[in-house]
Amino acid sequence: MSLQKVLEKHIMDPKNPPLCYDLAKEYDKLENGAMAVSLYLKSADLSDDKQLQYKAMIGIGRCYDRQRDRGFTVEGAFMDAIALLPNRPEAHYLLARHYSKITEWKKCLMHSNIGLESDDDNGKNIELGYDGWKYLKYFQALATWQIAGQQNGKELLFDLKYKYDLESDLKLKISEKLDRIFYPDIIPYVCDDQDRYKFPFEDIDLIQKNHSKHFQDMFVLSAYRGKREGSYLEIGSGDPFVHNNTALLEEEFGWKGISIDISEALCYSFSESRRNTVICADATQIDYEQLFKMHSVDNKIDYLQIDCDDFSIAVLEKLPFARYKFGIVTFEHDSYRLGTDKKYQAKRILEKHGYVCVVSNVSFTEGHPYEDWYYHPDVVEIPQEMKSKKDVNFIWDYMMDSEPLK
Repeated sequence: MSLQKVLEKHIMDPKNPPLCYDLAKEYDKLENGAMAVSLYLKSADLSDDKQLQYKAMIGIGRCYDRQRDRGFTVEGAFMDAIALLPNRPEAHYLLARHYSKITEWKKCLMHSNIGLESDDDNGKNIELGYDGWKYLKYFQALATWQIAGQQNGKELLFDLKYKYDLESDLKLKISEKLDRIFYPDIIPYVCDDQDRYKFPFEDIDLIQKNHSKHFQDMFVLSAYRGKREGSYLEIGSGDPFVHNNTALLEEEFGWKGISIDISEALCYSFSESRRNTVICADATQIDYEQLFKMHSVDNKIDYLQIDCDDFSIAVLEKLPFARYKFGIVTFEHDSYRLGTDKKYQAKRILEKHGYVCVVSNVSFTEGHPYEDWYYHPDVVEIPQEMKSKKDVNFIWDYMMDSEPLK
């Protein structure tokens, strides 16, 4: 309906609250803020309908928001709307957006959280400037990043980008933000992701959350189809649980093995909290053949991890490949920051002994390769669908179905 027609109706019935509201909207479209605010206020004052009053207060807040430097009036109008209908999401969303602009992050987070609790998944409300719950999650992530630490915010942004069907403008905003602040340190598997996990295996439903940084433990279990009582050699074990590649194998699937680390503190923590053997030593100085004999290790070991930073090649060269074979090998080369020399040195050594690279250049973003994953066909037959032909494998795309949640 045109401004002229609405104005004619209003003249005939100037105290009709819906007509006042409709006329306010017409002036709002023309960005005539003074007339729009006056009529929004009039419609709210004349009406006993809380729904109409709510919409009018939101209209006032949006008018003031366009004028800038009207922070208190913007905030007051949206708070008045919330006082009328506290369980609707629109005013909470608009306040979250407002507070993000003026970097009042605690208030932004509070209204994002309340708005998400209030949203009944009815989608957008264009009339009230509500872009939907996914935008509320975006502001929740931004505020969390500012308040609770970068890692928490990164994880929320990552989940929003990769787990949900987003409009292109929101996806672009998140992509740009992640490019600036970098991707989360950890991309975990959680039980809610089971339906989209590409390589399910027996008893996957037992796993609430894994321990590896980027699915290494899940990859091993998928390769062995959920094998129980497997074996491993973990060189550069680190923390017994945080970012650890064998904790899940031991805890839930009964695997046994030997872990090695140079840190006395980490080894002590490991010995106090894990069942399997841990050795505190310089991995480049170990006689592995003697070690295996001492611990009665079978000549076929299911999983080998090598994560020794600058010393990984030296460790690889010490291993007795002529007498022992490893089913799966995860080798960290950090080529995104160190170049490809170490990657190709490892490739030559491993391929010489019959290993096949099944996932090359595992990456924790869409372009930061840091690890290669190999298998030995004499020990394990990898399912065909797990063999990647890509040069760089962003771990989320490799492990998870790309079909997003709605």
